[in-house]
Amino acid sequence: MESFRGRFTNKIDSKGRVSVPAKFRAVTIAQGLNGVILFPPLNPGAFVEGCGPAFSDIIDQMLDRLDPFAPERQTLSAVLIGESAELTFDSDGRVILPETLRNIAGISDEATFVGMGQRFQVWEPKAYDAYYAKALEDAQKYRDLLRSPSAQGGGGQ
Repeated sequence: MESFRGRFTNKIDSKGRVSVPAKFRAVTIAQGLNGVILFPPLNPGAFVEGCGPAFSDIIDQMLDRLDPFAPERQTLSAVLIGESAELTFDSDGRVILPETLRNIAGISDEATFVGMGQRFQVWEPKAYDAYYAKALEDAQKYRDLLRSPSAQGGGGQ
């Protein structure tokens, strides 16, 4: 399965258009969408989340596990679905980043796209640089969480 990988920084023009990285476009097009889906983050941070239809379906499945009238479902749906934007690529592979989402991330003239596997994030470049410096340091603490798929149980090789 194709996944969102890599880090790319692109300029935003005066109309709010930004080129989505070609590798990211290929993923969503392979999933049947000539565009991307963006939504506010649930984790604290100055970024917006992005995905294609495959991850959007996962979000819908997670929400469907909750009672349809539960306040938790309504809250999560308001953020993940109500404030999401399905953006279509123009002939140059660009989308118009909605002002509300740009404001959440503090994005103005450039956007950094960061692959996260099944989804991606869009950051203000300097904010991402600061986040990444800390993430690189923290990753050392978390590396023991990663296990080879061929490892049996919690053991070795």
